[in-house]
Amino acid sequence: MGVTATKSLTMPEDTSSGKSSWLQRLRAELGHAFTVERGTEDELTEEELETLEKLAERVVKMNMAVPAIMFLESVRPLNYLGSQVMLFFRPLLGIASETVSLATAPLLGFSVDVKFYNRLQEVLEKRASVEALIVRIERKLEDTTPGGCLDSPEESRK
Repeated sequence: MGVTATKSLTMPEDTSSGKSSWLQRLRAELGHAFTVERGTEDELTEEELETLEKLAERVVKMNMAVPAIMFLESVRPLNYLGSQVMLFFRPLLGIASETVSLATAPLLGFSVDVKFYNRLQEVLEKRASVEALIVRIERKLEDTTPGGCLDSPEESRK
C-alpha cells in the first residue's frame, strides 16, 4: 500500500510527456491537503460550547477581548495545530499544577485548571471552535459595554 502511494508521486522517466500530468497530480493532492473547511457550531456539543463560554468570559473579564479576537482571526486556519501544541505541553502543565498550590494562586493571579485545559484542547481540534469562540467574546464584550453595544464613529461625532 505504501509502495503504490510513493510510486504515484515519483517523477516518471519520460519527462517530456509525463511532466505536466505529474505536476497536475501533485497540485491536486497538495491542494486537497491544505484546504481549510469552515465548521459549523452544530458540530460542537453543549459541554464544548460551555467551555468556550467560560473562556470568553475570562477573556472579556481580563479586558483582552480585542487582542484575543485579532489573534484568533489571524490564526484561524491553524486551530488544529494549536490544539496539538497544547497536547504537547500537557505534561508540563501537570508539573506546573502540582507546584502552583491554592495558597500561591491568589498571589500569581491565576490558577492552573488541568481539566479545563484538557477540555479546551479537545474543543480546539474542531474547525468550528474558533468561530464560536470569537462570537462568544464579541457577545460578552457587547454585554459589558455601557449602552449595550459599541458606538460607531458616526454616533460618537453627534
